[in-house]
Amino acid sequence: MKFTLATIIAAASAVSAVPVAETNPLALTMMSIRSASPIHFGSVTASGQKFYIGLERPSSYCPTPPVSPKDCPSGNYTSIGWSTYGPYMNVMVPGGQQLYIAPDHSLSYTQAHSASMPAGSITEGFILGPKQENTLRSISHTSGGFLACPAKANEGPWKVFVGTVADADAPSGSAADCLGFSNNGVEFTSERFGAWQY
Repeated sequence: MKFTLATIIAAASAVSAVPVAETNPLALTMMSIRSASPIHFGSVTASGQKFYIGLERPSSYCPTPPVSPKDCPSGNYTSIGWSTYGPYMNVMVPGGQQLYIAPDHSLSYTQAHSASMPAGSITEGFILGPKQENTLRSISHTSGGFLACPAKANEGPWKVFVGTVADADAPSGSAADCLGFSNNGVEFTSERFGAWQY
């Protein structure tokens, strides 16, 4: 059999693109830190394929039946997993749910059973810092910091964006109402998965 350089490169690329199962996946919840603000120590919560600070609980679902209720995660927490490929939603649903930044810069995740996301979305560039003495891990992105934008000026819930936000995309209609915050990962050990799906 004859191999060309192009064949070898193509084969190597295909192998490197296949995700490798993590034997001990790291699961996290996300917490906002912004001193003297309404979002200080806020939980970053998944709802409607976006993330918010100031919601009571995530929007989550487990199909019962066919899944037995005893096999469903509580769905009370928003948990992300972190692998060598970056963050993803820590869910049981086959195929998982991808975490990404939408073209409007909102922090987003894909619908269950679909890898579809808007053209121009960003899936790479997320950075997880080492565990600090306070057990937190910084979560950052190469395109800029995290922003929380309120539904109305100083009133939540606060929608999460990354890098920048335009007035037209800010829920209140003004990007000036948004607050920058430090996004921090907290190790999630309450359950194996945060939800069946978000």
